[in-house]
Amino acid sequence: TEAPTPEEPTTEPAPVYTNPLNGKTLDAPFTGRIYAVSISNIRGALPHYGTMNADILMEMWVNGSIIRDLALFTDPTQSEAIGSVRSVRPMFNEIAKHYDAVIFDAGGSEQALGHAKKLGVDRFNIDTQKDSGYSFRNTDRAYLFKNESGWEHCLFARGDQLEALAQEKGFRTTQPEDKEYNLRFREDGTPENGESAENVTVTFTYRNNRKDTSMVYDAALGKYVYNQYDQAMVLGDTQDPETFTNVIVMLADITTDGIYYTANFEAGGQGYYANGGKLIPITWGADDAESPFWFKTVDGEPLELGVGNTYMAIAPVDSPVSYQ
Repeated sequence: TEAPTPEEPTTEPAPVYTNPLNGKTLDAPFTGRIYAVSISNIRGALPHYGTMNADILMEMWVNGSIIRDLALFTDPTQSEAIGSVRSVRPMFNEIAKHYDAVIFDAGGSEQALGHAKKLGVDRFNIDTQKDSGYSFRNTDRAYLFKNESGWEHCLFARGDQLEALAQEKGFRTTQPEDKEYNLRFREDGTPENGESAENVTVTFTYRNNRKDTSMVYDAALGKYVYNQYDQAMVLGDTQDPETFTNVIVMLADITTDGIYYTANFEAGGQGYYANGGKLIPITWGADDAESPFWFKTVDGEPLELGVGNTYMAIAPVDSPVSYQ
């Protein structure tokens, strides 16, 4: 009788780990927390520092005519300086709960701090007069303003110290490996059948307040360049253009609580997604107050973003959006 043919040993394919906020391949599963930094975005506070290393940069009204950015990092250590840093706002507190993020800010009003405490947000005020090890004041930058307001726009966080600072303050710094962040990625996120959108302009409008942001597609870079205040944004730390692979516009039900803006993120709404010079309409929302935002096509399918960083505009529902 013939000897039985030995069976070929089976091998399981090696697991593939990805960053949940940008889709890039990782050597190990992501089990950290998200670190968020409150970034000043008024004309006099520019340029930004460290924001290109954020996985997501969100822009929104925070109070009155003040508009700020909230930078979300899975790995802030890539940025020696992040900022300039400003105070926390209720809208940032809400987003922090959705992403279970630790916020680093320059303090805040009694109402904003009380709101953070009520929600149970982990946050820390990095505002110091001198170098603290985890933050510093760029006094040369302050003097450029030649007025007292310059001091407000020269505070920076040291990205490589934020996780250690969170640990020192007793904040949890890990998440379960299977935590869901509701983002889907593919290598080329250019939407099929999308309309031409080499310039996407959002006019943030609330009552008498208006502010334009344009994301201009650079085919050579394969990314959108952040344009505002009639100029293209150039990073203060690297002198590179401030660019994004994905652009998401979220039209939200925004109201005011006292002087501060707040959004109904759970109700969600309509919006737009742009990548590779093309754009499609989308819907968005959140399952509850502690779940990250989800994004879908108008057909109800999960939106697939391109691997890379994302700019998100959170604008009131009546804010004009144009693209060409």
